[in-house]
Amino acid sequence: MGKPARQDGASSLTPSVASDSFKLLLSSGCLLAGVTHMAFGVLFYQAKVLPMAQVNIASVLIYVLAILLLRHDRVALALFMVIAEVAAHAVLAVIAVGWESGFHYYLLIVIPVYLVNQVNKWPFKIGFATFIGAAYVALDWYWRKAEPAYQMDLGTLAYLHRFNLVTTIAILSGLTVLYVHLINQAEDRLHELATTDSLTGLLNRRSMLAALSHEQAVRQRQPHDTCVLLVDIDHFKKLNDSYGHNMGDWALKAVAEVLEAGVRDMDLVARWGGEEFLIVLPFASRDTALAVAERLRTAISDLRFPSKDHTLRVSATLGLAELRADERVDQAIQRADAALYRGKDNGRNQVVVG
Repeated sequence: MGKPARQDGASSLTPSVASDSFKLLLSSGCLLAGVTHMAFGVLFYQAKVLPMAQVNIASVLIYVLAILLLRHDRVALALFMVIAEVAAHAVLAVIAVGWESGFHYYLLIVIPVYLVNQVNKWPFKIGFATFIGAAYVALDWYWRKAEPAYQMDLGTLAYLHRFNLVTTIAILSGLTVLYVHLINQAEDRLHELATTDSLTGLLNRRSMLAALSHEQAVRQRQPHDTCVLLVDIDHFKKLNDSYGHNMGDWALKAVAEVLEAGVRDMDLVARWGGEEFLIVLPFASRDTALAVAERLRTAISDLRFPSKDHTLRVSATLGLAELRADERVDQAIQRADAALYRGKDNGRNQVVVG
């Protein structure tokens, strides 16, 4: 509730997020490759190219093992196995049935997959990509006109060439789409981490400041009633000192849930700092905001926290201020803060209007 939309140009992938994304990318590639090699095994068996049928059975097993390794975070070993399999299969297939079969195309898949991995450093990745490119050129140079070990009829060879070309394009396209999707997911997650409080899930102070600037601009274009509420948990330091930080965190999360559940979708709720929360109520009069504040105060007072020997209760003091026509939002927050401290001085567990 009250969380700002994701902005364009979100930050790039962090190493941990990128690593998870690459693992999923590689796992998906292994699954696609395994299915493809099963089809190749059947084709070579029917064409009586039995050595290549056996090679494809081994390839399927390699991809199954690679997926299992990825599930156990053995990314480097899985990547090595995949790269070695693709290179070996491409070379063996070209030797077996010729360059015109199109198996050399699969070497091209290796380069983009290897470049986006988070396991190796860039100098090594660039060097390896250069090596694969050189190997592809060398394979073309030597085997384009060489006699294959097994002769296949021209019709089957042409079909195999087109199949390999289309499959290569499909795999590259699919992996590209998947990687873009993973990047967007990671950016959304990073944006959420940057704008929300990790403990309560509410907006953090920085995000709320941006939202307040937006609200100020909206009020200038379209004047309307706006109220701010500062909520401070009573005796929070004593709660932390007496019962530990775990109980304090529990109280913060419980109060945050009460606040978020007790306001409208358009309202903004943030953890303002420590045990203090800030609520912005746009298009709400002072009377409306006062009713909301009393309802929230009562709901917080009804919270119960089981302890070892008894049940704990918490309360909160709330300071309310309605924005004046010529007033900035931060000035209204200062008035709400002053009202809150008057409530603290007068016994706590109350709503005070500033």
